[in-house]
Amino acid sequence: MTYKTILSMCVLFLLVPAWFGIFWIKILNIRQSAQAVLTAWVLGITEMLALGQLALVPLVAGKFTLTTAVMVIKVLFTLAALLSFYTVLRVWGQRFDRGDVSVFSKTTVGKRQTTPGDKDAKKIGTIFFLLLAVALILLQAWILARYQHIDDDDARFVSEEVSAVVHDTMLVDDPIEDAFMYWDVGETRKELASPWTMYVAACCRIVDTAPAIFSHTLFPFFMILICYGVYALIGQTLFAGDWEKTALFLIFLSALHIWDYTSTHTLGSMLLLRIWQGKASVASFIVPLLFFLFFQILRQRETGRYPVVLYMVSFAGSLLSGIGIVIMPVLTAIYGIVDFCCHRNWKKTLLIWCSAAPCGLYLVYYLMGLA
Repeated sequence: MTYKTILSMCVLFLLVPAWFGIFWIKILNIRQSAQAVLTAWVLGITEMLALGQLALVPLVAGKFTLTTAVMVIKVLFTLAALLSFYTVLRVWGQRFDRGDVSVFSKTTVGKRQTTPGDKDAKKIGTIFFLLLAVALILLQAWILARYQHIDDDDARFVSEEVSAVVHDTMLVDDPIEDAFMYWDVGETRKELASPWTMYVAACCRIVDTAPAIFSHTLFPFFMILICYGVYALIGQTLFAGDWEKTALFLIFLSALHIWDYTSTHTLGSMLLLRIWQGKASVASFIVPLLFFLFFQILRQRETGRYPVVLYMVSFAGSLLSGIGIVIMPVLTAIYGIVDFCCHRNWKKTLLIWCSAAPCGLYLVYYLMGLA
């Protein structure tokens, strides 16, 4: 592992998604600075996964090479970056015309008036708890990156990624028998609709590193941070933008995850040991992201703009795992009923339910074996 590889990973999982997310914070009209940065980062990662799904499913079905897939993904990423660049130019142009050069405006919603002494004490407490939360999160990410956890799933996931990188193919060689892979049997059929391993292989090509190192060392570190980014957004929503309470919320979640290894299928195990697997990312990233979006949508009586993000999450969840294809429609259907009971808005409810349509299409594609 070289410094060039680490730098490439930082660009791919920090700078690039944050830049992609600028488009979404403009669409969602988020003005509070810290929340805007977190939202941009999280939704930028989601957009990258969604673009990967859009590109890889037809390319895998058409038996294209991994090189072709990497080129297509790079083109889609470039278009997304240009869209964010256009958004930045448009925003700065509008603010320049108004004489306002600030990037985000400060908000005081949900804040109470306090005396100078109270403010100083609260600020010190907030900083202390935030530093403690950050230290715990970084420690969890570092431990998994430093001390690898390898299990039997390596026999399929990592071997498929290695085969794709070395042979420049996509889901052609059987990871167990090293023979031609038939398209309509076992888990290989599922991966036609959820080509997560091929997305990992494409990322390995982009950052120029081996799939085993990527999956067990580099990717888990960044993915754990991203998952806690979603939890921070949930905390900001639950506690009306109070960062002290959000920090305590993250510390509480960290403790739950650290002491949650009672089996290989708990959320703590999925996050801190198996996050490199697509199904673990569904449990630790996609499901919490859905609940964050549901919170935001429920607060709005009218349709709003947050339901649009659900469509992107539908594609992203489909890429990660077959369970993502199933769980997104189930949660969306249940939430649609809850939202209708609260707001009695059929238009909004139908828009929420329709956001699961991509998952439905991929599910049909999987069940019918169309490849």
